[in-house]
Amino acid sequence: MAKSNRRKIRRVNKDIISEVPHEDLISELPQHIRETIVSFLPIRDAVRTSVLSRKWRYCWTMIPHLIFEDEFVNRIMDKLIQYDDPEMKAHKLVSVINKILLLHNGPILKFSFSFCEEDCDSQVIHDYIDQWIPLFSRNGIKQLALEDLQLGETSTHNFSSLDLTHLKLMKLWFPCAPTFGVFPYLTNLELICVEPIDLVASEQRFFNCPVLEKLTLILCDGILLTNFCAPKLKCLRQLCDDITSEYSLAGFEDLTEYSFGLLDGWRTLTKTTNVFGSLPKIEKLYIALKFIRYLAAGRFLETLSKPLPSLKTLNISDIRFDKLSEVSCLLCLIRSAPNLCKLNIVAVCLVEGDLKKYQIKDSGDCTLDHLEIVTFGNFRGLRAELELVKFLLARSPLLKKMLIHYSVFIEKDVAVTVSKEMLQYPTASSSLQIRHLNRSVDIDDFGDFFSYYC
Repeated sequence: MAKSNRRKIRRVNKDIISEVPHEDLISELPQHIRETIVSFLPIRDAVRTSVLSRKWRYCWTMIPHLIFEDEFVNRIMDKLIQYDDPEMKAHKLVSVINKILLLHNGPILKFSFSFCEEDCDSQVIHDYIDQWIPLFSRNGIKQLALEDLQLGETSTHNFSSLDLTHLKLMKLWFPCAPTFGVFPYLTNLELICVEPIDLVASEQRFFNCPVLEKLTLILCDGILLTNFCAPKLKCLRQLCDDITSEYSLAGFEDLTEYSFGLLDGWRTLTKTTNVFGSLPKIEKLYIALKFIRYLAAGRFLETLSKPLPSLKTLNISDIRFDKLSEVSCLLCLIRSAPNLCKLNIVAVCLVEGDLKKYQIKDSGDCTLDHLEIVTFGNFRGLRAELELVKFLLARSPLLKKMLIHYSVFIEKDVAVTVSKEMLQYPTASSSLQIRHLNRSVDIDDFGDFFSYYC
């Protein structure tokens, strides 16, 4: 009897549920909410939302950011595997992008296209970019990124005709006519493996960027700092193959952030210059790869001729603590930054020896009254490293944390001995914590550029 009653109750519940009209809650969302949701999706998924309902059919056509990243391009190229002609593949790929651009109804504030297919005719892609530029101009584009499009001497585009605030170019030739590069609204410029067509013309200023604040130059042979007229530049990031003794930051006295990585060109130099003498406002300084050796070759004194009073963060990567000149250079930078708050150091993993009798000359006139955090990466327990730790502990009354990551090449018993020795050092701070890290703190200002290009 009880079972029969339960069956009746289930039957009645099913009838009630079947009579309740089904509500499409997602389609009842306001139009601006639907467009916001779609704007966070990859372009492929954004287009696919058109099948959800009539209200969703054209939402994707209003998204302001069109991002055609590697995954999108690779999916299309996988479907074109039956074509052997590189030119045909390029036309098929571009036809998909063209269709999206033609159906798009709203403003295009950002356009990003990454293309790394070697068996596809890049010149076809460049030809279509020339056709897209007027379209971008009419749709009010502000950010443009073109990556891995392969160099081609006929591939020059009039980007200065756009009212861009952000421009990122990778693997392109760039025209050098002085009248070409006027970017009145550009605040962020990234050039990666970009080369000028006419090296003679490159001696002139062909980037006129009156409001540019951030400039990134990665392996741009032939493009010099003297090519830029950027009176408001605040952040400069450079990664170079080579450097000359004439390298200078003159004209960029308002820089607050400066990052420089040097691959190998310093070996050919007989002298170096003090590149920091013209940076009175620098707040963050990052030195990587061989640049510390380049600076060390300039025979740094105990302090710079012009101090760095505004420097708050100093990041040093790839320093050798078995080289006296590099250790002296590091100390010079520290002593020249009286307001330093954060110090990050990553040493070279492999070393040739040790400065067994090294000692830091404590003149007593150097106090780091603002230093709060120090991190060491790839710590080997070398004498120069320990002397630096002792110096920092004794001269930093506000030091809160010293984070140390031991190198994989240090033996456990050595690490224990070194840790005990550091605990015996006198400290000026009453709230200091010394912690050991399982892995080194990442201080790379160049993102994935080192791993990709170096």
